Amino acid sequence: MNEMMDVQAEDIAPNPDWAELGFVPGKVFRCFGMRRAGNHAMINWMLRNAPPGHVFLNNCTPRRSPYRTCATIEVNGERRTRRRRRAVSSITGDVQDGGLLMISYEDHMPPALDARPDVTTDMPRDAVTQDILLYRRFINWSASLMRKLQSNENFDFSDRMRVATIALSKFRTGLAQILAPTEHNILPVSYDSWLRSDSYRKGVLRMLDLPLLDDTLGEVQPYGGGSSFQKDATSAEELGTSERWAEMIGMADYQLILLMVSQDPTFMDLLERAMPHDAATVCEFVSQARFPFDVKVGDGT
Repeated sequence: MNEMMDVQAEDIAPNPDWAELGFVPGKVFRCFGMRRAGNHAMINWMLRNAPPGHVFLNNCTPRRSPYRTCATIEVNGERRTRRRRRAVSSITGDVQDGGLLMISYEDHMPPALDARPDVTTDMPRDAVTQDILLYRRFINWSASLMRKLQSNENFDFSDRMRVATIALSKFRTGLAQILAPTEHNILPVSYDSWLRSDSYRKGVLRMLDLPLLDDTLGEVQPYGGGSSFQKDATSAEELGTSERWAEMIGMADYQLILLMVSQDPTFMDLLERAMPHDAATVCEFVSQARFPFDVKVGDGT
């Protein structure tokens, strides 16, 4: 049995020899993106097309050790539990050197290139094979985000608007990176294209230098409670993801999201270039809403 089984993570100093991970990876992928963008479906698909032996560290904290901050760990597609404060290597003993390491950062976009090596600590600074930005069409992502926020009983209207405003700012950053992937040294992967096109999926695998082992969309992943709209769906084929915005358009929360982005010239310029159909939808809604309203202010008496 691996000697690391009884070594506590806090006793292992960061080093370039991958002792905390328990194996030397052949590829290291980092995935960035906003929640409700189909992240886990696409990550699961990438891992299903990885050669035998892979570890997924889910929802890590930037600029801290992914081994110690990951929310969950999967080894070879199986979610595993480690005893409190044990090293990740205590549960990766069946992964050989050359396996794949996948690290995800939710609700984060890739930082500037000069700050990129500092995102992931406790591993060699040049270890990352590819940074990946997972994204989804704006009108459906924002609709799914708002539906998820509405399901949180601890959030009132102001809470939902606060979280949504922060998320919109990050999404805007992502739009700029999607439009110039080479400049930002990322691989953007669209959830919408991934869902509908097998040739798109094959192209992504080629760019990641992964074999085509499983071209199915897979099962709905349990992370984040699954689909915001279809809780009983078990396979990705069952999800009606392309028209989520139509299910939300009558709700004030979602309408305010569209109104907010319509008043942000930078956001709208980026959206027009990256997702012209979505930009047109926003403009059409605002036109129908006649915003800003022509209000005559009285003297207050």
